[in-house]
Amino acid sequence: MPIPESVLYLTEEDVQKTITVAEAVTLAEKGIKADAAGNVAGSKFYMNVGEDGFIKPFSGYMLGEELAFVKTFSFFPGNPERFGCGTTSSMVLLFDAETGLPVCLMDGGWVTALKTGASTAVTTAYLARPDAATVTIFGAGTLGRMHLRALACRFDLRQAYIVDVLPQAAEAYVAELGAEFDFPVEAVPLDGRERAVRAADVIFTVTTGNLPVVERAWLRPGAFVARLGSYQEVMLDVITAADKVVVDSWHYVSPRIPELKMLAAKEGFGFEDVHAEWPDIVGGRKPGRESPDEVIVYIALGIWGEYAAILPGVYRRARELGLGQIISS
Repeated sequence: MPIPESVLYLTEEDVQKTITVAEAVTLAEKGIKADAAGNVAGSKFYMNVGEDGFIKPFSGYMLGEELAFVKTFSFFPGNPERFGCGTTSSMVLLFDAETGLPVCLMDGGWVTALKTGASTAVTTAYLARPDAATVTIFGAGTLGRMHLRALACRFDLRQAYIVDVLPQAAEAYVAELGAEFDFPVEAVPLDGRERAVRAADVIFTVTTGNLPVVERAWLRPGAFVARLGSYQEVMLDVITAADKVVVDSWHYVSPRIPELKMLAAKEGFGFEDVHAEWPDIVGGRKPGRESPDEVIVYIALGIWGEYAAILPGVYRRARELGLGQIISS
């Protein structure tokens, strides 16, 4: 591409006008396959800030792509109560892969949810039963919304249950998304979650709380659980009694996921107890689902292939549509 002479700034509203959820799912799979083939470079680290917060710089580049990215993700759980603002925030910088010069700065909240939902939908397509039709989602925020939209791109869903500690949040979710789909979307109170888990083929936990919301005894044969939050979300036996445990990257999840840290301290749970890392399954080095009755648990904090494919797509579509504002030259 030509030597960049300016930086395009995209607001959250701009980003939402670019690629669709279905396009993001397709791009996510492209990035995942490139990662599995060893064609994606990337890294991230967690910088703890204060007692509970952290800022996570996250980078990636897919071989043959014109653009590389650096994304920041901030998580400060005290924000709503102390300052009346959101728990998380994200920004993305895109760089020309030939010169290393910046070409785009974008607000990253919506695209973070888009990427995460798209990535999980692809993972679910590999690891859940192909006839999965019922999903239960814990967390009625932006991530919870995007996960249902993305999953509906890959599965013929017949029922969705939404559980949140705030009943009004689950009801708002249903009011917004219920009209988008031709299957029922039902809000479930937290104390009714057992019914929703027992009925589900697929369970996603995308919360910002510290509450184990899923128990092993509730999982039906063949269930797939994607455990995706930053704090404890499942009872420990959900992991220890699973037929297969798959992680996106042991290097990143083992020191950060509370359940894995507790299991390591109590039972010596380690990498040898994990069936596979996700790229090994996509790359064909390890099997995925081998039986319709297997209970498979997926634990993830995010790797870079999906972003390396999706973010350039957002930028190019924004340029095509004339979105954004030039902020430097």
